[in-house]
Amino acid sequence: MVERMLLRGAQVLTCSGDPDEKPLEREVLVEGNRIVKVSTSPIDVDAASVRTVDLHGATILPGLSDAHTHISWPLDFVFDHDGVAASPPNQHILDVAAVARTFLESGYTSIIGAGVLQHDDDLLAKDFIDRGLIPGPRIVPSGPMVTAPGALGADGGMMDVAADASTMRDIVARQCDDGIRAIKLFISGDGIMPEFPSEDTYMNDEMLEAAVDEAAKHGAIITVHARSAESVAMAARTGVQLIHHACFVDDDALSALEARHGDVWVCPGLHYVYAMVHGHAEPWGMTPDRLERSGYSNELESMVESLRKLHASGVQILAGGDFGHQWTHHGTYAAELQRYVELVEMTPVEAIHTATRNTGPLLGLEVGQVREGYLADLFIVDGDPTEDITILQRPERRRAVIKDGAFAYVNPHRYP
Repeated sequence: MVERMLLRGAQVLTCSGDPDEKPLEREVLVEGNRIVKVSTSPIDVDAASVRTVDLHGATILPGLSDAHTHISWPLDFVFDHDGVAASPPNQHILDVAAVARTFLESGYTSIIGAGVLQHDDDLLAKDFIDRGLIPGPRIVPSGPMVTAPGALGADGGMMDVAADASTMRDIVARQCDDGIRAIKLFISGDGIMPEFPSEDTYMNDEMLEAAVDEAAKHGAIITVHARSAESVAMAARTGVQLIHHACFVDDDALSALEARHGDVWVCPGLHYVYAMVHGHAEPWGMTPDRLERSGYSNELESMVESLRKLHASGVQILAGGDFGHQWTHHGTYAAELQRYVELVEMTPVEAIHTATRNTGPLLGLEVGQVREGYLADLFIVDGDPTEDITILQRPERRRAVIKDGAFAYVNPHRYP
């Protein structure tokens, strides 16, 4: 018999598309793992066959998503990629499980991997979550990142290295055969390593076209680390689906993105750069001198300007970006949404859309809206995040998370 659950007494933010939507009192009926009815009037049900949950005073919104995740980075991670990669796998995978649980408890029911430090991190976590053995979000799994000879990451042994289109095709096919569904390419530098400036661009159109074509054969997507304007334009014109960072966007890059309207997404990772520039990372070795050499101050200014352009022109933005350092600690993922409101001048609802309704089309899933027929992935919080976006970051405001129509997390401090 299909389980039925009626959620009543709460305000509901549907994320239907209105940038100024306000939560309204609604009832939500769930059958199995789907939302079957959303109504502003009482829903008539047989009380004996439906579990009724009174959520008086709460707000229900869609489960959140993060499109740039590194669940390889433990809860105590401090920029030690080599150390984590070399750690004992049996110990490391427990760290991965703890991170997956943290995402779910923070209201995130879907995540997209952006690179791992041990090859099977995302794959193993997804398998155990899907089998109900550990708590966690839906995962689009990633694998080792892919770079070019002489580029950032080429000499560390943690990335695959593609020298040409043929090699790239082979790497993508092998990762897809392993079950990876988000293959990430490094096509620009990153100024936090000053010898690889963010303005540098790696690879070429032929390599990216080969990657996109091969991934499509397996139902996978290509994502790219692209900070330079040249790399953003190249990614857009070659069919890459998900572009991370886009710190520098010139007219050519903007035109290339606009030409792909509805078929390309940008995931900036704004809070990460903001936290660096504002000294949050200084206790862990990111000194003012290192940040000066990185060029991150100029990059933050350009990034904000670029995001305002993208937002104004309708390019789809997805929330996410490099959470897991001590200055962007696991569990604070919704700080990204706060920066969109403060710096990019989005309404709070527009910021929430970047972590809800904007993600569903990329994933090919009916998620990100409280809507009849959609998957019952829901986040229940105290307060109104359209009035105070920071509510989504605060553990004490999180009442519960529903994933696939069942309670996946209930705050033990709220319901002892």
